[in-house]
Amino acid sequence: MHDHKTVHAAITEWGEAFCNKQLDRLMALYAPDAVVFDAIPPFSSSVEVMRAKVAACFPHFPDGCAIETRDLTVNIGAEMAVAHFLWHFVDLPANHPAGRHWLRSSIVWRAHANGGWLIVHDHCSAPFDPYTEKVVLHPETVDVAAAASNCGGHNPVG
Repeated sequence: MHDHKTVHAAITEWGEAFCNKQLDRLMALYAPDAVVFDAIPPFSSSVEVMRAKVAACFPHFPDGCAIETRDLTVNIGAEMAVAHFLWHFVDLPANHPAGRHWLRSSIVWRAHANGGWLIVHDHCSAPFDPYTEKVVLHPETVDVAAAASNCGGHNPVG
């Protein structure tokens, strides 16, 4: 994981394993003690909870979907690698619920003694508008200037 190509390959591996419904292949990317903050509750979970949640989701996905990413930023150190990016499912049937929105992810990998790298932190979420409490589905729909001016002199979340 000492170069950006390896990080890209790891993200591609995650997407291919998910989209091909290969649960064991997907979960092999995670350290046993990884922490997962997923867009689907519970907000924080273990690898075991994530395994069960993903297994329950697979029947709702068609075979052969794919993942498109953008705005990938990568930082690599001797023992840790971090990536954050936007992504969404593509190659889905028209109007499939999973194809309606973009998500944002941050993934942290840790080097292990055997020379391999495993995910130790996986955070996937969708931003929301604090005034409407609705999820923002597409990055292009956000008017950053308007959102900033909406805050004015008060805190919209509490």
